[in-house]
Amino acid sequence: MSDRVMPLSAAPRLGTFNGFGRTMLGKTRVDAAGACFATRWFTMLMLPIRPLGRYYVKEGETVSVSGRAGASTDTTEYVFLGEAELRASEVIRTYLFCWVVVPLVVAGPVTLFGLNADAFSRAHPVWFLVLLLGLPVVGIIALAWLLVLNEKFLAPLRVPEWGEARPTNRRA
Repeated sequence: MSDRVMPLSAAPRLGTFNGFGRTMLGKTRVDAAGACFATRWFTMLMLPIRPLGRYYVKEGETVSVSGRAGASTDTTEYVFLGEAELRASEVIRTYLFCWVVVPLVVAGPVTLFGLNADAFSRAHPVWFLVLLLGLPVVGIIALAWLLVLNEKFLAPLRVPEWGEARPTNRRA
């Protein structure tokens, strides 16, 4: 499938602090040129709130920077090649993944385990804690695997169709 891409006059700003800010989500598969389409989102607590635009980008390297008290931050560099129209299917897919799938995979098993664990927790308190803390870790690993699987095989492959620059509304 092809998407119309317009040249950019300036790259949009990205950046989050404690999960609040602007980030790229909902990437398509990487094409032969090594680029993909991704949507720029406003996020709160790392959850997508509002799509801000869709771009044709090349993902650069991810750099890890150490901070105070042993904290670190990861920064992924993007080269913005052009701008495209938002796709409703990609927006809905991102909302569903972040607001439905992630909570179900991470919190669902813990909730079900916790609701049925009274007798088990009294009989085996150590195993109860191991399972209670281990289930979210397994869920996070499963989510990471799903993201990789999606980006490599399941996400749609979109081909850019370059368009003219958008006309400006200048008066002569």
